[in-house]
This record gives sequence, C-alpha cells and structure tokens, in this order.
Amino acid sequence: MELDELKNKWKALDEHVKAQDKKINQLTDQIISGKVKSPLDTLRRHCIIAAILVPLMLPFFFWVYDFVGLTCGESQKQLLYALTWLFVGFTFVREVYFVFDLKGINISKATAVESLQRTIRFRNHYKWGVTIDLIIGIVFLAVVFTSMNQMFMFGGIVGGIIGSLVGIKMYRFYNRTINNLEAALREWNEDS
Repeated sequence: MELDELKNKWKALDEHVKAQDKKINQLTDQIISGKVKSPLDTLRRHCIIAAILVPLMLPFFFWVYDFVGLTCGESQKQLLYALTWLFVGFTFVREVYFVFDLKGINISKATAVESLQRTIRFRNHYKWGVTIDLIIGIVFLAVVFTSMNQMFMFGGIVGGIIGSLVGIKMYRFYNRTINNLEAALREWNEDS
C-alpha cells in the first residue's frame, strides 16, 4: 500500500514539474517574443512615419528655391530640380520598401532562423538605401555649391550640416534597433 501511495505521489509530482516547465517555457517565449516585437515595431513605426514625412520635403525644397531665387543657368536649374525629385522620390520609395521588407519578418509564422535571415537582409537593404541617398545628396550639394548664389550656397551648407547630423542620428538609431532585433532573434533561436 505504501509503495502505491509513493508511486502516485511521484506521478503527481512529475506532472506538476512538467506543468511548471511548460509554464516556464511559455513565459520565456513571451519574454523573447516581446524582445523581438519591440524593436521590430519601432522600426516599422519609424519607416511609416518617414514614408509619410519625406514627401513633405518636396514642397519645402521648392519653396526654398523660390524664396532664394535661383540665379544659375537653366540647365543647372533643371539638374537641381531633377536631383530634388530623385532624392525625395528615392527616399520615399525606400521607406515604403522598408515597411514591406519589415512586414516579412513575422515571428508568429516564421522560425527564428528565417526571421534572423530576413533581418540581416533588411540591414543590407537599409545600408544600400542610405548609401544611394548619400550619393544623391553629395551630387545635389555639389550642384548647389556651383550655383554661384551666396544665399543658396549658405543654405546648402546649413542644410548639409543639419541633414548630416539628422542622418547620422537616424543611422545610429536604426543600427542599434536592428542590433537589438538580431540579438533577440539569436536568443530566441538558442531557446528553440
């Protein structure tokens, strides 16, 4: 009789331990899911906000051109307008692409490895997008500096400095957030 009681208690204890292990695993998954979801949501939110705000740069640029009064030649004006459209258009398309690229990182439907691969691909797309924007911006500033309009050149210098500072801050923010996302995905992969 005592042996049967001991077996029953052992079985009950074993079931209790298994239930606790299951709860611990569920809590761990929730914590890791939160660690993954937080930077992912932050990146998505920033890309959506950028996609909304970037087109507003276009009227601002054209207002500045009108306010300053471009005194350069017609071909230089055309190049300046084309570069403005190219810069704003490319940046807008890039941000919209990033929104959809981040949408592909779906932790509820994909494995940690698949999500990590998508995150690394997003990082590469982000770096290429920033590099292309930087090249367009440098060409744009070169055209501004050859415009022979002192006020416009001063505005180009101030705009270049402000744009560079904002760009560096955003680049660091995105890089840090992507690193946090990758770290959470690696932790999720180790626990899986």
